[in-house]
Amino acid sequence: MNKLYDRFAEEAREAMSSFPDLQLCIREDSLPYLTGDLVLFDENDVMYDKYSIRIECPNDYPNSFPLVYETNQRLPHNIDWHIYANGHFCICTPIEEYIYCAKGFMLKSFIKNQVLPYLHNQSFREKEGYFLNERSHGSMGILESLYDILQINDLIKVYSILVYIYENSKPPRTSKCFCGADRKYRHCHKESYETLKSIGQGRLLGIISYLNNFQLI
Repeated sequence: MNKLYDRFAEEAREAMSSFPDLQLCIREDSLPYLTGDLVLFDENDVMYDKYSIRIECPNDYPNSFPLVYETNQRLPHNIDWHIYANGHFCICTPIEEYIYCAKGFMLKSFIKNQVLPYLHNQSFREKEGYFLNERSHGSMGILESLYDILQINDLIKVYSILVYIYENSKPPRTSKCFCGADRKYRHCHKESYETLKSIGQGRLLGIISYLNNFQLI
C-alpha cells in the first residue's frame, strides 16, 4: 500500500474503537476498506436502526470522501435517495465535500459527522416518505450550497463572486468588499473568500465551469 492507503488503514483502526461493529479489510487485490454495521441511536441513546455498510479508501484520500455503500440492498440505487447508480452514497454536494476535505478530517469524524447523519436521514425517509433539510440534485444543489456559503441568492452575483475569488488574491481587510455591498471586506465576505479559496484553484475553476456548462449563467 502507498502512504495514503496506510493512513486510511491507521485511521480505520482508530475509528473501530468508536464503532466496534466495523472491521478493517486489507487485501492485495483491492484498496483497504471498513465493513460491518453502523448502529443508529435516538435522542435517548436507544438503538432504533442499523445499517450494514462498506467504506472504501479512494485513490486520492483524504482529498475526497471515502466511498460508502450499503451492503444489504436495503436502499434503492437512485439519485432521489441520494445514492449513485453504482451504489455509493451521495452524502453532500461536491463543493461541500471539497470544503470539508480542505479543512482536514479523520475517518472517525467522517463517519460521525457525515455518514451517521446521512443514515439517520435515510431512516427518516423510509418512515416519513421525505428527507429533512434535503438539497436539490445536480446543479441546483451546488447553487444552494453556494447561496448558503455566500449568503446571496442571486445567481449572476454568485457567479461573478466565484470568478473574482478564482482570479484574485485576498484583498486587504479594510478594503470595500468585492461583492459590491457598502461594507468592509473583513465584515462581509472574508470568511466566504477564505472558505472557497481553500478548496484549491483547480476545484474552484471546476465549479465555475460546471455552472457554465449547464447554462445556468
